[in-house]
Amino acid sequence: MTVYFNKLSISTKEGEPMLMTSFEEQKGMPHLVSIFDTQYFRKWTEIPRGLSFHHKMETIIKELQSEKFGLFQAMKVRRPVTAFTGYDLVQWLRKRFDMEEQREAIHLSQLLCQYGYIYPLDLKSYSIKEDRSVEYRFQKPFYWPFSSQVSTDSIEYAIYLQKRSMRNKQKHGLEPYEQEAFDKLLKVYCDKKEFIEKQATEQVDEIKKKKRNEKIIFDQQERAFWRIHRPPPGCVKNLEEGPKKNFLPQQIIARKKTKEALRKEIAFLKKSFGRPRMKFSMVFESYKLRWEQYKEFDPFMDASATQPSNPWMSDETMLWEINSPDVHIPTDSRMKKWAISFYELINDPRGQCEFDEYLQKEYSHENLHFWCAVENYKCCPRSRQKEEMNSIYKMYLEKGSRSEVNVDSKTLDQVHQNMRSSSESNAKARYVFEPAQEHIYVLMKKDSYPRYLRSDQFKDLMEKAKQQPLTKRRFFFGGPKKRPSTPSPKINRRHGSSSSDRDVSSDISGESSPVHVAHHSFSTGNLQDLDSHKSSRTNSRYLLESLWTKAMEVVHSKPE
Repeated sequence: MTVYFNKLSISTKEGEPMLMTSFEEQKGMPHLVSIFDTQYFRKWTEIPRGLSFHHKMETIIKELQSEKFGLFQAMKVRRPVTAFTGYDLVQWLRKRFDMEEQREAIHLSQLLCQYGYIYPLDLKSYSIKEDRSVEYRFQKPFYWPFSSQVSTDSIEYAIYLQKRSMRNKQKHGLEPYEQEAFDKLLKVYCDKKEFIEKQATEQVDEIKKKKRNEKIIFDQQERAFWRIHRPPPGCVKNLEEGPKKNFLPQQIIARKKTKEALRKEIAFLKKSFGRPRMKFSMVFESYKLRWEQYKEFDPFMDASATQPSNPWMSDETMLWEINSPDVHIPTDSRMKKWAISFYELINDPRGQCEFDEYLQKEYSHENLHFWCAVENYKCCPRSRQKEEMNSIYKMYLEKGSRSEVNVDSKTLDQVHQNMRSSSESNAKARYVFEPAQEHIYVLMKKDSYPRYLRSDQFKDLMEKAKQQPLTKRRFFFGGPKKRPSTPSPKINRRHGSSSSDRDVSSDISGESSPVHVAHHSFSTGNLQDLDSHKSSRTNSRYLLESLWTKAMEVVHSKPE
């Protein structure tokens, strides 16, 4: 935002050379001075950087309240007044800063109102109306938004709400959102409830000593202050406050760095020096390679990735049916994923079955069974951890066991050490067999997996997957039907019929032997008879309906 002072721009950007108005009255006229060679430069530099914008607004408010050139002098009223309208404020700003456009003055007055330097008497909407319908007052400097004299913490807000609840409910009753906030604060500060009530009682006693007009103005100023700092739900909070962190005493003690904490930090940093790290270019190349490999399987990257159709775009669920875990023959794209990485194969239920069948031929299927058993052990209930751990060790790692896996002595010693330390901490009990599982995983990936991809079993399954249709079989009742493979007895034709013999077979009944139903001959005499009985229907439609009716009669008829 840019505020115009006598056609000299004072920008809100920090660190820029600029001119400012002294706003001091000298010989009856405000004048401009340079901030580089006067005392105002020293005053300006003493202001915190974050409050420079608010300092400019406070300077404007002070000039608005001046006795000689302020707003009330410009209004030219005879009787002393304390309120003004939005029209008077906008006109004074335009005249004072020589603003050509009225919207600049309205915007500046909106900021003064939203930041709490002026407030409306109705305390409903904190917006400036450039007419005479709403009256406004200047806020007391004690309640200016960034004044250090008053606190805006939750305890002060609780005292304010307690004070209003102790007074007349018709005039000072709490609104629903204030009552809800008050109840929450009482629960949070339950140990300070007596202190809040005592402070509120003392403030109420001080208010009773004031005069009636002073009470009204004081109540309005206090409500306007909290309306700015604690606005109702749905209203925007214009004051920018930094994030507040509330720590418990034990958390503060824990955050203090002791000698032990510093030793751990030094050990962690030393360990991080020797940790291998990849360059960004290598990471980007790996991501690019993965995208190229999996592009044809991702429907977001490739529209034709989901065959036969995308179930999220259409109503067909064929994709889920052909990719179900218990499907007999997997799809071509599913097997291509198996060929990309061993991870895709071993994490697919159907791929596990096919790989297990191949490992049984090589007499090494215990490796896969051990890997699956450890994966299930990681997710088992805590009550069964010890039982499952002993069962896995006796079955796969104990010497001379029936399904012993090929693990070196170093890895086995590490597993033994993990098993001994797992009784002390249950957090590590789920990862007791991780060294052995990782060893078996690498063994299958580098030894058995490449041979499986080159095996006849994988190639035959791939051929079957390519020949598998990806469309649903659809059945159309009443349409043209194929000629049966078995010959059917010919039906005697009427003499004079020019049509050829036709046989219709139907397997609707579900029996082993098909039911044969003979067609009517399409002779001229029969057509004339049909026209005489059903003159309103066409010949072809009536023939199809009659054939369907006779077929259903044969199906539902009881055998004699």
